[in-house]
Amino acid sequence: MTGLASVVVSLVLVLVFSFDARAQGSFLEHRYPYTPNEALPGADRFVKKQGYWEGYKGNKMVGVVLLSKDWTPNLVGYAGKHLETLIGMDMAGNLTGVKVIFHAEPIVMIGLKEDNYKTFIRQYVGKNVKERVAIGSGISMDAITGATVTAVVQNSIILGSARRTALKSGLLQARKTEAPRKVSQAFTAQSWKTLLDKGAVQRITIKPEGVGLKAEAQPYLDLYFALADPPAVGRNLLGANAYEQAKAALGKRGGSILVVVSSGPGSFKGTGFVRGGIFDRFHLEQEAKSFIFRDVDYTLISEIKAAGAPPIREGGIFLIHNKDFDPADRFAFNLVLPVRVGTTGKEVKSFEQTYRIPDAYMEKAR
Repeated sequence: MTGLASVVVSLVLVLVFSFDARAQGSFLEHRYPYTPNEALPGADRFVKKQGYWEGYKGNKMVGVVLLSKDWTPNLVGYAGKHLETLIGMDMAGNLTGVKVIFHAEPIVMIGLKEDNYKTFIRQYVGKNVKERVAIGSGISMDAITGATVTAVVQNSIILGSARRTALKSGLLQARKTEAPRKVSQAFTAQSWKTLLDKGAVQRITIKPEGVGLKAEAQPYLDLYFALADPPAVGRNLLGANAYEQAKAALGKRGGSILVVVSSGPGSFKGTGFVRGGIFDRFHLEQEAKSFIFRDVDYTLISEIKAAGAPPIREGGIFLIHNKDFDPADRFAFNLVLPVRVGTTGKEVKSFEQTYRIPDAYMEKAR
């Protein structure tokens, strides 16, 4: 190699390795102008409120418009940045317009175009925030196949932001609150069967044919989950040491401990967390709020300590630091799995199971 060639190669290498993550993020950023009437076309004037606009046609209120950053700023995508979205809905809770006005998702890196993203977003128009809407259940990923992390986060942003705004503006009535409860600190040794029978552990079983595979006797995925905050649940499932370590990991911020384990060839973890740090195959929903887990919230476990527990193939402890999560209230565990269609096609399908810590592990709050 000549001296000049060596200099050129060295300069190229310097330039390549100087292109840091922050510069790359700026390169991938997309920001678009917007006006409120893009999300609520029937309105001719808007009145600014705290966190949203009221839209009027003449003197009649016809809906509201909001920016997601005011409601779900902590929900971030593959690139670590919020997918800022303009959202409109009418007085009945129907979404009238949805537009992403900022994102830094590297969708072009997996062969998708910006138009693919817009096609995915358009599916939300006409959906009602009072009904269940999920990836694989009313929302297809056909337009952005391969971008599961982006899809799951975007879905949570749109629905979470819209529902929280609907509650504040009066378009949606809050569910009646239950009698105040708090986690009991009492401990008694309990077997796996007892925890299941009492409802402390919930189960989702997916048969092979449920994901487009040939029917077999054994489940494709046999998943169990529980909130392990009560010692009578957490210590029995994890053992004293792992339970105390999980509590210590919550630190001064506090929070809750979710345990998820499974057997079978299917995976509830997927591979999204390896690439982008986000677990894209499951999340929690409570009232109008969504909770997504990242790799920093996760600790691997390989067994359940409770007597009589079955062997597991996958397992994890997931910490919930979000102060909006209420362990005393019910929530939904949403599982999103890839489904084979024909010989080469692939879609995603959503499975849901509700959960509430049984009263046996709680006590009345004073």
